[in-house]
Amino acid sequence: MNAIKTAFDETGRWICRLRLQRKGPDAKGATSRRSDSPLRPTRYTSFFGLALLLLAVMLTACSTRKMTVRAVSDVMANGVAAFEEDDDLDLIEKALPANIKLLEALLESDPQNRQLLVLLARLYASYSFAFVDGRIEAAELTDLPPDTAGLSVAKMKKRAVRYYRKGNEYALRALEIRHPEARGQLADPSNAGSFMRELDRDEMPALFWYGFTLSADINYNRDSISAVGQGHLVEKAMQRVIEADEAYFYGGAHLVLLVYYGSRSPLMGGKPELAIEHYRRIEQINGKGYYLDDLYYARYVLYQQQDRSQFTAVLNRILRDPATEERFRLYNRIAADRARIYLGAADRLFID
Repeated sequence: MNAIKTAFDETGRWICRLRLQRKGPDAKGATSRRSDSPLRPTRYTSFFGLALLLLAVMLTACSTRKMTVRAVSDVMANGVAAFEEDDDLDLIEKALPANIKLLEALLESDPQNRQLLVLLARLYASYSFAFVDGRIEAAELTDLPPDTAGLSVAKMKKRAVRYYRKGNEYALRALEIRHPEARGQLADPSNAGSFMRELDRDEMPALFWYGFTLSADINYNRDSISAVGQGHLVEKAMQRVIEADEAYFYGGAHLVLLVYYGSRSPLMGGKPELAIEHYRRIEQINGKGYYLDDLYYARYVLYQQQDRSQFTAVLNRILRDPATEERFRLYNRIAADRARIYLGAADRLFID
């Protein structure tokens, strides 16, 4: 109950900032539902308040616990999208951990709840991506004092890996609900590809977060042969997501493959032409108002090409052109913050 109380308190601070009235559906809403966009307007955080209130009242009746957990998890699945249209990173960073612990408390009462497992995979990955990764890059690429709460960069990396591995484990557990053999199949290089091809569209969220978290783990462990050897799983997972539901998470599978193919030189197995194809496809899915694709196109493809002029132009465009679509606000804020980091590190990244 302590986790529930903490989450309730944190969510209450959010609700105080909201208008409680919700706008009607529009065409953009239909698109967001189709692609399962990661987050929705801040005003939707009222869903969290409702979920937590239901939880606090109803979990006291043990006979209805599992039914209540599933009802609340439905509300949370809708409400978790509330973070995206708010670009107040400080507030989001404070709110997310309490909601993660709430979901874990719910999962204790219903460990086979696939929806909760996917939500936890997503939130652990999103938290590390949004708040831990950026601090690590700033500390490594610039001369600014690292904002790491007194932790060394090495400890921050361990924290990031821990969060990504937690997310990966939840994603695997979600896949195992319908496919008990999933862990063994994915561990077998000869069977992993065929297993993924058999997964249907409903399994794509779990598969995406499995691949996303694994990709991040590999990135932090490039000196490990066993870690790098799992790169084929990332590639296969994202290719399957693209086949089944390429718009999921704003075309996130394309973004992962953009980084996967673009972050290495051709001599080390990089495929810049494929990275560019995925970059262009993200733009076709989202339009020109989504900046994470521009950010990583500059950071990896243009960096590998040592095209400083275009690198600078793309990153400055992220900072110069305000985002017009509310659904991209959080990720565009992250893109802008990291664009500043990369621009500040240009002298280190490029050889004159």
